[in-house]
Amino acid sequence: MLKLVDIEYSIGERTLFSGVNLNINKFDRFGLVGANGTGKTTLLSIITGEISPTRGYINKPKGINIGYLPQEEIILHGNTLIDEVLKDYNQHLRNLSRIRELMGKDPRSKELLREYEIAEDNFQKFGSYDYESEAYKVIHGLGFTEDDHNKLVQEFSSGWQMRIVLARLLLNKPDLLLLDEPTNHLDIESMQWLENYLQNFKGAMIIVSHDRYFLDKILQTPKGATGIWEIDFGGFRRYRTNYTGFLQESQIRKQRLIQAAKIQEKRIKEIREFIMRNRANKSKAKLVKSREKYLERMERIQIGSERKKIKVQFPVEEIHSRRLVELNNISKVYNGKTIFSSINFSIERGDRIALIGKNGAGKSTLCRIIAGYEHSTQGVRKSSEKLKIGTFSHEILLKLDLLNTVFDEATKDASPEVNQTLRKFLGLFLFSGDDIYKKIEVLSGGEKTRLVILKVMSEPSNLLILDEPTYHLDKDSVDAIKQAIMSYSGTTILVTHNRDLIASFATRIIELKNGKLYDYPGDYSYYLWKKTGVVHSAEKQKGSKIKESPTEKLKKQILQKQSKREKLREAFSRPGIINKPRKAKKLFEEYHRLTEEIEELEGELSSNNI
Repeated sequence: MLKLVDIEYSIGERTLFSGVNLNINKFDRFGLVGANGTGKTTLLSIITGEISPTRGYINKPKGINIGYLPQEEIILHGNTLIDEVLKDYNQHLRNLSRIRELMGKDPRSKELLREYEIAEDNFQKFGSYDYESEAYKVIHGLGFTEDDHNKLVQEFSSGWQMRIVLARLLLNKPDLLLLDEPTNHLDIESMQWLENYLQNFKGAMIIVSHDRYFLDKILQTPKGATGIWEIDFGGFRRYRTNYTGFLQESQIRKQRLIQAAKIQEKRIKEIREFIMRNRANKSKAKLVKSREKYLERMERIQIGSERKKIKVQFPVEEIHSRRLVELNNISKVYNGKTIFSSINFSIERGDRIALIGKNGAGKSTLCRIIAGYEHSTQGVRKSSEKLKIGTFSHEILLKLDLLNTVFDEATKDASPEVNQTLRKFLGLFLFSGDDIYKKIEVLSGGEKTRLVILKVMSEPSNLLILDEPTYHLDKDSVDAIKQAIMSYSGTTILVTHNRDLIASFATRIIELKNGKLYDYPGDYSYYLWKKTGVVHSAEKQKGSKIKESPTEKLKKQILQKQSKREKLREAFSRPGIINKPRKAKKLFEEYHRLTEEIEELEGELSSNNI
């Protein structure tokens, strides 16, 4: 269907990628991955014909229909939601009506008859009269409600406008679908719907994404070729596997390459030493000359420079309270609309909570109420006296002073102790040299995100509330945030649509849905089982380790907590613990917390008859 031959693209002296040779056929599905700035979007733009390669060419059949969802924001205006989604469909109807009207005036025209046959054929391929009913299914699947149908498109946020564009693309059924980070603006429910929809898509697909769950599910199709394309340090590689397999294979490949480079360097050193020892020895002149030529011809193994990564560690402020925040009968109303009501739950020390729900469900609002930054319309919030909160949100991003430099913003409101080590902090977050004097207005979305996370990291806390902290970040930065969250010994509430992060981190899932709160005291696999009765396929693939039934998983959690409690009991009997009342109190509180959690899990096991 489409062929890329020896494609290369360079900007000045920098080559983004070269040697790209690919055949893309009907039903083929590929994931395109690489760090920010490596050229993924550029390659998609070359395929669409928007830009030309520096070298090479593309064989593209005449009439091929390519649908492209870009990553950058698209601004829509003028139409209602439903008119915008049905724009192409209505164009087909108008064209058919126009030709029929002309045929009525000139019924014997062979040209008009032929034009009508082509237009009718195109309309049938497009979906015919089923298109309109399919359109309502798609926009509903992407999260729009019936009340949204007649809203003007400019009334929607940029994220929801991207969903409108995506709906049109899906409905138009292109021969080749190019999606650049399609899950960026979707909540988990919409992602799952899109995954299921794309599994039945009949064209070819190239998807830029670092969402392991999403790519693994899309690449399950058996109809065409599948795999992962990676752009890295100017190179282009293809892996005939899914994204989980790619992560494993690329790591193995890198380790082998490093080992091979070490062996080669050792060999080069030996040859050079031979040449130096025997350069003056006439009897070995030919051997010396031969070794010199061998070194000249030798193709050196290129590993590539190690990409700089941010280093994150959230400092902890000690707290002994078992219960950090308690919400009693909390409700919130905006402009007469109830966002949520009758919310009752508490946050315990050590909780690792993933707060999930549709966009607009009220997750950010609930986070602000938990933090005490916003008052509820009804209900009572209680918190520990020693509570110290670190927060990240996109509202904070929007409040950054664009005229400030990175350095000015980082020092603003920081304690004197933090200011003393600020340059070190800035360096850890990849702001070094003249970068610290950049105005915030010229920073990328990822750089602004890093700056706000730096501000969170610079002051100790015992409760982290992170609202979409990985948005705009590349894979390496997301991995750094993931490790920091997992190693944080305080209590964490994380709002994210990144299912891999949720699965790695969360021990408790809180879902906001239709104004109500649902509490799942377990990990993401447990949440999925409670919702659907099955463990997510990507969880099964993750090292092929997650095979326990929900019963076994609950029993395992109980045994683990019982083991921890037994160790605490042993600690009580150690000599000298009675002379350390603060430590004894802390151990007792932990013992009491574990006992309550064990009782709760045992109740869950019993009440569900599992």
